Amino acid sequence: MSLLRNTSMTVAAHYLANGTKAAIALVVASTLGAKGAGTFAMVRILPHLGANVLCLGVSIAVPYLIAGRRHGLQAITQTVVALGLLLGALGYAGWFLFGGLLHARFFTELPEGAVLLVGTGMPLLLLRNYLNSVQQGMESFKGANLVLCMEEFGTLLLLLPLLWGAGSEGGGTTLLAIAAVGGAAASCLTAVLLLMWHRVWPWPRLHWAIAVEAIRFGLKGHVGRLANVLNWRLDAVILSALASVEVVGCYAVASQAAELFRPLSQSVTYVLRPLMSSLSLAEARVRGLFLYRRVFLLNLGLVLIMALVGGHAIVLIFGKEFATAVPAFQILLIGLAAHGADGVVAGYNVGIGRPEFNTYTALAGLVITVVGDIALIPPYSLIGAAIASSVAYSVKAATMTALFLSSCNITLTQLIGIKECSPDAA
Repeated sequence: MSLLRNTSMTVAAHYLANGTKAAIALVVASTLGAKGAGTFAMVRILPHLGANVLCLGVSIAVPYLIAGRRHGLQAITQTVVALGLLLGALGYAGWFLFGGLLHARFFTELPEGAVLLVGTGMPLLLLRNYLNSVQQGMESFKGANLVLCMEEFGTLLLLLPLLWGAGSEGGGTTLLAIAAVGGAAASCLTAVLLLMWHRVWPWPRLHWAIAVEAIRFGLKGHVGRLANVLNWRLDAVILSALASVEVVGCYAVASQAAELFRPLSQSVTYVLRPLMSSLSLAEARVRGLFLYRRVFLLNLGLVLIMALVGGHAIVLIFGKEFATAVPAFQILLIGLAAHGADGVVAGYNVGIGRPEFNTYTALAGLVITVVGDIALIPPYSLIGAAIASSVAYSVKAATMTALFLSSCNITLTQLIGIKECSPDAA
């Protein structure tokens, strides 16, 4: 029951955050048009991508270390705060150094000062992710989900002046940067306060043994997590370098709409990491097999609903200017249907101490993403990006399922035919 409760809570929180994100997209698109939507997509994507690069997999390792009671909670928290501040400072130094290039290539609609402001979101997000992984390891999912929602709430609140004409005098694009950084700051502050509420004090102190173990374990999954982030967002980055800002805005709407039910998979992974870490290998296999088919079928049903109503909803909500987003949206749904139970397998792999399995599968998808984007975006624009991403999602899902079957020592036919799982079957 705790698994169902925590997963349901996390799914609900993701949908609350996604609903707020949809409201944000609507505010930006209705006031600044497709060009504004494209600029804001880059304002959000690049700092998140930078935070994921800098993470070194520590946020993967922390729930594993806490759930397995391998070190003291306070010592782990102090260590991740120290690492977050150090790596965040290094990351912003790099952003500052290459600010001119970022402005010329990705943020052409922003003033140079606003580009430097956007970069401050990267260390804030990195520290937020580290602190939230502590809550995840404590299985304090109410607090962890509140932290994630606060980013969207804070961003929306700061963007509301657009509705009152803030963008009419040229200040709208700068407000996009302020809102994105403000949302990240609100989220980070919430994470700090919630840990203090639990009497876990997030001050920096580096415990070398914990840092080495966390990075060593985390790096096994870090490349995979980074590849996974690139699988989801590299298409928009490459598209922004090869196409107009308006095209990026349309593709951002298409991808956001297609990923409406992605929180199901994210939530399952989020809850399963600490849970699987606390189980024996045999128990983890039973739980993974039990969940795989059920989550896959639920995701498939939700994707079919989106295929029926999503295209009409995009035009109705965002306007005819975004009609070109509909074909890309429909193509993306194919890959998201295959995505199915990836969340179950990803959580299982980390829980059994094999995060490198997630790396292998993510890299398989990333190869398809890079090759497909480079080959298809120049001639086919956002449709090419959608095709490449959909194929990449499918390849990743197939590879992940194959490794899962091998780990559980069963065949695909057996997996499809499973009714109930028992320890003997695993």
